Amino acid sequence: MPSEWVFLILCLAPMASGGTTAPSLAASPIVFARNLFRAINEDAPPMNMMVSPAAARSAMTLVFMGAGGKSADELRSNLILGAAKKPEIARQHAESWSRECSCAEKGVALQLVTRLYVDEKVDLRPEFNPQAEDFFNASATSLNYTDAEASTKKVNKWLEKQTFYTVRNFLTPEVFNSDSSVILVNSLFFRAKWNKGFPLDATTLGDFWINPRQRMEVDMMRQIGQFRYGESKKLKSQILQLPFEKSNVTMMIILPRAIDGLSILEEKLKDFDLNEVAARSLLNEVDVTLPKFRIECDIDLKVPLQKLGINRVFETGQADLSGIFGKNSPQRISEARHKLFLLVNEAGCETAPETKTKTKKVRRNPDRKTIIVDRPFVFAIRNSKNVFFVGHFIKP
Repeated sequence: MPSEWVFLILCLAPMASGGTTAPSLAASPIVFARNLFRAINEDAPPMNMMVSPAAARSAMTLVFMGAGGKSADELRSNLILGAAKKPEIARQHAESWSRECSCAEKGVALQLVTRLYVDEKVDLRPEFNPQAEDFFNASATSLNYTDAEASTKKVNKWLEKQTFYTVRNFLTPEVFNSDSSVILVNSLFFRAKWNKGFPLDATTLGDFWINPRQRMEVDMMRQIGQFRYGESKKLKSQILQLPFEKSNVTMMIILPRAIDGLSILEEKLKDFDLNEVAARSLLNEVDVTLPKFRIECDIDLKVPLQKLGINRVFETGQADLSGIFGKNSPQRISEARHKLFLLVNEAGCETAPETKTKTKKVRRNPDRKTIIVDRPFVFAIRNSKNVFFVGHFIKP
C-alpha cells in the first residue's frame, strides 16, 4: 500500500443530527461522533464517562489505511470516509490535525497520541513507518510479547511522557498473551485556561445531587460574567458555553432541569447536533456555579465500534491488514484502548489556579441569567468543527 497510508493520532469531533441522506464529508466526523457517544451510552453503567470520538475515528482511519478487501470496505462505510482514495483521505486527515494540534503556552494546548504495537516476531511492510512519521510524526513499534512485564512498562512509560504524566497505568501485563495481535493505544492531552477564570475566593462547599435522594458536598466555583447561555424546551435543559483563552474552543455544559434528567437528556441528544445545541445559546450576563471535577476514563473501543458495524478488523480469520503486514500475515486488532484524563478547576483544564484571582464587584442586573450545575450533566469541549471531549459527570 505505498503512499496510500497515514498514521493517526487522536482527538474528538462534533456531534450532529443524522438524516436520511448521506452526510457531507465535512459533517461525517460529526455524525460518527454522535453515533459513537450513543453506542457507548447504551450499556454504560451509571458512572462518570468521557470519550474522544474524533480520536477513535482517527485511530480506525489508521487501520483503514492498512486494511484491504471487505475489512477496508466496512471501515470506509462505518467511519463515513466517503469515496475518496486513500491518499486523499490521508492528506485531509493530516491537514485537519496540523491546524488543531499544538502545545502553545497561550491558548489551547493539544497533544494527540496514538501508537500501534505489534509482536516483534511479525514483520511490518517497509513503507509503513516512514509514511507514518511523514504524516503524523508517529510509528508502529515492535515489542517482545513473551515478556509481558517489560512490554507493559515500555508502553505505559511512553504514554505517560506523551500525556505529560496525566495518563498513567494504561496497560496491564494481561494484555500481552497468546491471543494478542495488534494493540492500538490512544490518548489526548488537553490544557487550556478559561478566557475568564473563576475567582479562588468565590469557591465554596456546596451540594451536588447525585440523585433525588443522595447528595455530596463538593467545591463549587462561582463567577458572574458575559457568557453564551440558552434554554431548550426540547432538551428540558440549560445550556452554557465557557470560552477558553485565545481560542475558539469552549466547554459547553448541558444541564437537565431535573436532578434525575440525565438519561432523558442523553436520549434526546441522539438526534441533536452539538453545533445546533450551541446555537441555542446567546450572549448574556450569567451567574455561573460549577463544580470542580476530574475524570479519568479507560474505554475498550472494540465494544462500541462493533455496535456501529466495525467488526472484521477485530476478528481472527476475518481481518485483512495486508497494507501493514502483507497478505499472508493473519493479524487483527486485538486491543483498541482509549484512556483520557481531564481536570477542571478555577483556572481552566489541567492548569494551576492563579492565587491572585479574586471576586470583583458587579452591578445588579435584573436580566442576569443563573445556572447552578449541582446535578448530573453533559459536557463537551469543542469548537464548530471538532469536539475534543464529550461525556457526562454524575458523581464527584
